[in-house]
This record gives sequence, structure tokens and C-alpha cells, in this order.
Amino acid sequence: MEKTSTGEPSMKHVVFLHLDLGIGGAESLILNLAKATLPNQTNHEESSARHRSNGCDISIYTTHCSQSHCYDEVKPPNGALAPFVRIRGSWIPRKFIFGGTALCSSIRMLYLTHRAAAENPNASVFVIDVLPTGVPYLANYCNFNAGVLFYCHFPDKLLTRDTVNGEVASRIQSGPDRNEIIPLFCKCFSILKAIYRWVMDAIEESTMAYADLVAVNSTFTKLEVSRAFPSLFANDEHVKVLYPAIESTLSKERRKEQRSPGGNSNESLICQSGPIVSLNRFERKKNVALLLHAYGVLLEHASKKGKNYILPPLIVAGGYDPLNVENVEHLAELRRLADEILDRHNLPPSVVLSPMSDDGRDNVFENASITFMPSVSNEGRSSLLQCASVWCYTPHREHFGIVPLEAMDAGLPVVAINSGGPMETIVDGVTGCLIDYFPLGTASPSDNETVKGFANAIENILSDSVSAMRMGKNGQQRVDSIFGMETFREKWWDLLVEAQNRGILRHRSHSASYPSVLRTWLRSIFWEGLQVFTLILLVTYGLREAKLIDKDVTLVRALSQQYQQLFNLDEL
Repeated sequence: MEKTSTGEPSMKHVVFLHLDLGIGGAESLILNLAKATLPNQTNHEESSARHRSNGCDISIYTTHCSQSHCYDEVKPPNGALAPFVRIRGSWIPRKFIFGGTALCSSIRMLYLTHRAAAENPNASVFVIDVLPTGVPYLANYCNFNAGVLFYCHFPDKLLTRDTVNGEVASRIQSGPDRNEIIPLFCKCFSILKAIYRWVMDAIEESTMAYADLVAVNSTFTKLEVSRAFPSLFANDEHVKVLYPAIESTLSKERRKEQRSPGGNSNESLICQSGPIVSLNRFERKKNVALLLHAYGVLLEHASKKGKNYILPPLIVAGGYDPLNVENVEHLAELRRLADEILDRHNLPPSVVLSPMSDDGRDNVFENASITFMPSVSNEGRSSLLQCASVWCYTPHREHFGIVPLEAMDAGLPVVAINSGGPMETIVDGVTGCLIDYFPLGTASPSDNETVKGFANAIENILSDSVSAMRMGKNGQQRVDSIFGMETFREKWWDLLVEAQNRGILRHRSHSASYPSVLRTWLRSIFWEGLQVFTLILLVTYGLREAKLIDKDVTLVRALSQQYQQLFNLDEL
């Protein structure tokens, strides 16, 4: 085994496995991890990471990467990471006719893991995220010197359709109760679903335990993992926190331009007449409806203040996949709600901008209105960060939330829910405002404390430019000191080295006990084979006694005959 001058095993190739390389916080993190693993193009002399400044080769394996719904970094032909992307298993369905999305995802991940391990026999570390289904396969069959690191964005166990990041969703948020429509059928289906979910949750915990190291994105997620999977915390050192970081090159260039002659950085830091912006995927759990209701409250306040008060427009942007049913449905739901709010104030209906067209974008930012920007590009994202006056983040119990960091890095005050990851990134009253969460319920949305809290916080920021600028500058300083790429890169390499070392120790312990492992393996094969054989005999005997098959017909023969009759086939 090749080692560096410091005695550590050399890091030559890191393989990333991500199920669906679309647009979202998990994908953004994986791409940042990949960029942090590659050779550092700048500051080679200043890097204190010993051999790490040279980086190493990478591969990114995924089952799906649509050119119309992915980050520019992986979009061919000019994406910086596009040459490293390997798409395998795109032919495997995402779900069956009756559902089974979690099961199909596990199958896709297993196949992806098999291909990645087979095609990279000399990998140093395998990094897998979202689903740990393939972790045992990597731990047992990958290169003996390779470590296995699982990055847990949030336990899948706590991301079911009936919960919001681990908290039971309200009936209003989760939609109509189908149990009222077909009671008996839904009751039986719920029981089967509970059994199915229990099996999938058990698989998640047991497979995650095979990882040499587990990394999480926040202290909040670590607490949730410990609650969902207590067995992982027999050794607390097995789970580490690695805060996501952001690529701050663009914002640093903007600040450099603002400091140039003829420009005042304090005056141009925030555009007070710029839009109120929300950036999230179009999913119900992202709680964007809350912001629409808050904007309705702001319109009420504006109407009372007279014509001299100009309320900035609201821009709702985010990731949108036309193949995702929830994305399509929820965008339609948000548009209906937005049009109802605007109609009450005699304003034109909401606008949806095409992802591929920039025509008319400047016009929609001028007056009070609501505009939707699905599948916003990197350029559109940067444009919003440059022109916004305040940034709003509405998810409740979000695992981490990379969007508030991007806004803070751009010098914008952020208004967010006081739960989950934002409690670790946003300092209330210093870099933005944190609002306590209360479900909308059945009462009027305008009376909801969270809606009113968002409206008041946005109004205060818009009316006090000095405070808004101070929050923006504080946010930039916080991002640079805690969530910068250099800090992220250094901590990430520490985790890679630790994962590889743990993998080597795991292999050595297994190799030392190889004879006993082989005996145990052979013994288990014998007993499992005996159990299967006994079960076949018992089933055959029972069918014969029940006169369902003839006494001289075996179970295999009976099944073969039934298959032929069913499909009208010739003798097998």
C-alpha cells in the first residue's frame, strides 16, 4: 500500500454515489464535496493541508442527471464536473404502478453501488449519500484499502409523506384524508404501508451502521439521527458534523466591484427597491404558501399607507422538475393561491417565467406582484442575489438549508423559520430574523402568528435600510468565518483520511479472523439451504393433503403447470 511522506495512506481516487443529480441542497453539497476533493487551483502555497492541497481524482456516479434540471457544474459540455459524471441504471423505474418509491430507490442505489465498485477497484474512499442501501456491499466487496463514508442529509425514516422532516404533518398541509373516501381499503393499505415502511426503516439503520464514518450536515441533524437510529451512537465518534459551504467567488467579485472607485459598497450592498425573494424546490414541505400569505398581509398594510408607499414584488424561485408530480401540482396550487391574494387587491394575476427565457424579467420586478421562476439557472440565481432587498426561507425543521448561506454571503438579511438548521446559520437580530413556527390550521392565515411574524420582519427590514445593511455585512462575515470553502475543504479532507484509515483497520480485523469468517459463512449457507429445503417439503405436503396438487406432483412441477396454463405456453 502506497503511503505519503507523513505515513498516511495515499488518497488517489474518491468515488461519489448520489441517486439523482438534480437541483437541491443535497446535490449542491455533493458537488461542493467533489470540488473540495479535486486539486485546489488556488492558494497552493497557503494551504496547510500537507499533501491534501494536491487533491485527487474523482468520479460521480448517479442514476439520473437531466440536462434541463441540473446544476451548471455537471451540465455538458462546459460544466467543470461534467467529465467526472457517470450515469448508470437509468433504466430502473423510480416506482411501481402501485407505489414503492423507497423500494425502487433502494434497488437503484444497490445497482449503482455495484457498478461503481466494479468500475473502480482501486478507489481510496467511497462517498455515498441519501440512501445507505449500498453501504454493506461497499464495506464487504470494495477495494481492501478503501474507506466507506456515508453522508446523512437527514434520516429517510423521518422523510415520509406523512411527516415534515420528522414532525407529523397537519391534515391541511398533507392534503385530503383518503381514509374518508374508501375506509376499508385505505385501512388495509395503511397496515401494509406501515409494515413496508418498518422494513425499509430497519434496512436504513442496519445498512448505515456498516459505514466506516457517518457525516451529517448540522447539529440538528445529528440529534435527529441519534433519535431515529440510537444504535449508531454506541460510539459517538462514528458520527461527525460537517457544515455545508458555498462557493463564494461570485459574491467576493461583487464586493470587489462595490469597493472600486465610483462605487460605494454600503450603498449598493442591498437594493431597497429590489424584490422579496424565496428560493426553494416546489414541494409542499417547503412551506412557500406561508410567504404568499405574509405577502397578502403586506399588501393590506400597503393599502393603508396610501399610494406613496411602494411594496416590492415577490419572486418565488426554485428547483422544478416537470417529471415530478408534486412539483407540477404544487406550482399550480401556489399560483391559485397567489392569484386569489392579488385579486383581492385588484392586482394582475401572477406570472410564471420560462426557465429558458429572460424576456420581461426586469419589468416584473417593478411593481407589487407575484412572479414564479421555476428551474432557475445559476445566472438567474445570481441575478436574484444581486437585486433582492430581503431573502425569505420558509421550510420548517429544515436539515441545514444552503439557501440562507447564499443570501448571507451576498449581503442580504434573511427571514427564516426558527427551527432546524437555520438556527445554526442565522443569528436572530444580527444576520436576519428567526420567526417561531405555528401551523396554519383552520383559522384565517392573516391571523397566524408565523404569517404575521414574517410580514412584520420583512416590513421592518424594508423600512430600515441602515439595519438591513448592518445585517447584510454581519452575514457576510459569519459565512466567511464559519462556512467558507477553505474551512470546509480542510475539514472534509480530515474526514476522508479518517474514513480511509477506518476502512483499512476494518479490513485488517476481518483478515485476521478470515478462517473463522469462512467457517461461519459456510455454516450459514448450509443452515439456510436446509431451511429452504424443509420449507419446500412442508408446503408440498400441505398442498397434497389439501388435494390442491396430485400426490405424485412436486411443488416445482405444479408451479410450472400453472404458469403454462396462465400464459398459454408450451411445455417447459
